[in-house]
Amino acid sequence: MNESTLTVRQLADMLRQDARDVEKMASRGHLPARRVGGEWTFAAAEINLWLEKRLPGYSDEELSRFDSSAEPERGPVVCQLLAQDNIELGLQARTRSSLLQEMVKIAERSWQVWDPQALLASLREREQRSSTAQAGGVAIPHPARRLPDALGESVVSLARLAEPLSLGAPDNAPTDLVFMVACRSDGSHLRVLARLGRLLMRPEVTEGLRAATSARDAWHLLEEAERTLSANPQ
Repeated sequence: MNESTLTVRQLADMLRQDARDVEKMASRGHLPARRVGGEWTFAAAEINLWLEKRLPGYSDEELSRFDSSAEPERGPVVCQLLAQDNIELGLQARTRSSLLQEMVKIAERSWQVWDPQALLASLREREQRSSTAQAGGVAIPHPARRLPDALGESVVSLARLAEPLSLGAPDNAPTDLVFMVACRSDGSHLRVLARLGRLLMRPEVTEGLRAATSARDAWHLLEEAERTLSANPQ
């Protein structure tokens, strides 16, 4: 088994589910899977895309399964990867392409983006598969695959657009809040997406980000919201 494929047990651990339930889902066609030598195998890239499409529709309780680790996390997850320098309020971008370019430039301020062109290319590849815009005016662009050689450490950048863009959200609403997530591992990637999902379903967070007058205010708003989540886990 190589790094690009998962066994039933590995996927069960990833999904925080019983291995028998994963086998049932595979046999019923509810998961992208292949039968090899009598055993179910799963392509990591296909599973990640399958999960990414479903996470926005998950409840807070369902997202909390991914928003955890082997050791309890005491404190922020997103804000560990998002510095105040990686927040831009009033970003000017008129197209999806220019938006992705600007999100990479903002992330470069972290000094953790070693290959911005590779990151940008993978962001575009992911958007070509399906839009990462979500209902409620939010988008979370991310690479089509993990890019450990392009990053020193995982990084998140945040922009509030000066003029909302239509990016193909399921509710057809324009997007004005954009989080770019670039992680070095699948585990970190899913955890950050889950934490963001939990944060963004809270009106006080999205309303606060839209009202913030500085990057400092936006960062502290997110940090406080994360600490509240950490103090009150599901």
